[in-house]
Amino acid sequence: MRATAFRYRPPVSPVAAATLEIGKVVVGVRLSFDGALYVCRRPPGVVERMEAEALDLLSKGLFVSGIDTSVATVTGAAGHRFVQESAEFRPPGSLHYRGTCGVGADRNGLSLTGILGYRLEVRAEWARRAGDCGPPESAAEWGELFGGQLASIGGVVLRRESVLSLGTPP
Repeated sequence: MRATAFRYRPPVSPVAAATLEIGKVVVGVRLSFDGALYVCRRPPGVVERMEAEALDLLSKGLFVSGIDTSVATVTGAAGHRFVQESAEFRPPGSLHYRGTCGVGADRNGLSLTGILGYRLEVRAEWARRAGDCGPPESAAEWGELFGGQLASIGGVVLRRESVLSLGTPP
C-alpha cells in the first residue's frame, strides 16, 4: 500500500492554550512545541491537509495539572509522553516549564512519531477587580500571591483554538 511521508514542524506559536479566572487572579496556560515529527499517511494524502490533521492529533486532549508546583504534569489523549527538564520563574508573573515530548500517535491512517521539545507557560496576574495589587518580584512571592488560587485548580484542559490576551508570547 502506498503512503505519503514527510517531516512535520508544528507552528512556533502556542498550539494549545486556556485562560481562566479564579477569584481575583487570571491564569493563562500555553503549550508550544519545538522540533519535527515524522508523519505518514496510508493511503496517501495531500500534505497541507495532513499537516492540519497532524496538528489536530498533536493537540488533542492536552491536560495540565500541578500548575502551582515546580513540576507541572502534562498529558495528552494521543498518549504523548511528557518529561519535564526545567522550571523557571520569569517576572512579572509566569512559570516556564521545558522538557521533551515523545510522540507515537495514530488516527485514521495518519501516524506521528518522534520526539519534540515542549514549552509550557503558566502566567498568573491580578484580575481587574483585584485593585492596585502589584506584580510579584520573585518565584517565592509569585507562589505566595497566586499559589492558593493555582492550587485550587485540579487541572486545565488546553484547546487548540483558544486565544490568550495575557501579553506577549514566551
